[in-house]
Amino acid sequence: MLDPSKLVDSDKLAAQHLATELDAGSTRVYNVNRLHQAASDRGATADQQLFRHPELHRVIFIKQALSQHDYLPNRGNRIGTKLYFSFNETNAYEGGKSIFVGDPSFDEALAFQAGFERSDNAEAYIHDRDIIQIIDQLPSLDPFLLKDRLVAESLEPHPEYFEISHDEWTAIREHVMKRFRPIVEFAFGGLDAAQAQARLRVLVQKLWEAKDMDTLGPVIDAMDLDREEAPATLHAWKGVIYYDHRMTVIEDRVKDLAGWLGSKAEPVDLIPPSHKRIIEEVRDGVRVALRERWRAINTRLGEYNDAYKALFIDKQSPGPFIAFLGNASDVFAELGDGLSRLDHAAEVRRAICARFSSDRLKYEPLHQTLSLIYRILT
Repeated sequence: MLDPSKLVDSDKLAAQHLATELDAGSTRVYNVNRLHQAASDRGATADQQLFRHPELHRVIFIKQALSQHDYLPNRGNRIGTKLYFSFNETNAYEGGKSIFVGDPSFDEALAFQAGFERSDNAEAYIHDRDIIQIIDQLPSLDPFLLKDRLVAESLEPHPEYFEISHDEWTAIREHVMKRFRPIVEFAFGGLDAAQAQARLRVLVQKLWEAKDMDTLGPVIDAMDLDREEAPATLHAWKGVIYYDHRMTVIEDRVKDLAGWLGSKAEPVDLIPPSHKRIIEEVRDGVRVALRERWRAINTRLGEYNDAYKALFIDKQSPGPFIAFLGNASDVFAELGDGLSRLDHAAEVRRAICARFSSDRLKYEPLHQTLSLIYRILT
């Protein structure tokens, strides 16, 4: 573990890199403030707005690992969802207030920051709280996952709230459904060929929606799932398939970050030997953290793909895949946290270097950048 004294102070980093945090094109940030403006510019009607309370459109959602200091005892995982309200409505970078979903004073904070109270309009209040809850339940804020969960709850805001094209959405959806097909064939193996083909698409669609547990009974029984927990398990499996699909994109970003660490993360100005040692220690710490995150994700996905292949391709025991499904929600959360950290770290490096118009930085910005990436990864 890297000596914390070698890192730039976290409060100083937060102040200096607020814009990088809020602008990061990563899956840890959902900038409703910016997207709502885009939706409004494209003519979004009142029914197409994400929230019913207008002030909530100023929010920026940020996924953040919970520390002991901000630990929320009733949470089922360690990935928190922070709502950030800027002091200046026209400039989010001048600072603001934030609060985690689930904090004991969460309702009071929303009432103060956004005038968000049940007594004003109970129906609108429930609508908006449901959306906040959906966002909180996701381990990362990928546009595909966010749109999928909202659509599953019959909520369809204007497309500008999701930075994903129709073609990309369709391609990912088809990939996920293709991965679902074998479990339907496995569970409904008693159907003749004509029946199977006629029902296959319907049943795969049922798996996608994860609502009709009666129709999916054979799948639930074959995979030894608890009927009440089955919808959450199937949604988690969908998320794992999605993260597996995204690995090629993340891999390119991780390789780019690793290449920068290996050849360009050297200060370009003249510095004393003590400063050079600090840079080397922090850089080595980032390398280790990056390698460990990448290895952990690959191990998890390798276990999942081996279990999938053993059952649906090699026609071996269903035991490993059943075990995966029993732990799918935890795997989903772990992958979401790990991949969003890698994505965020790579984007922060890219954004800061772009700000300086160079991959090679002076000591101060380099030290800050390495410290920020280390904190993101750990």
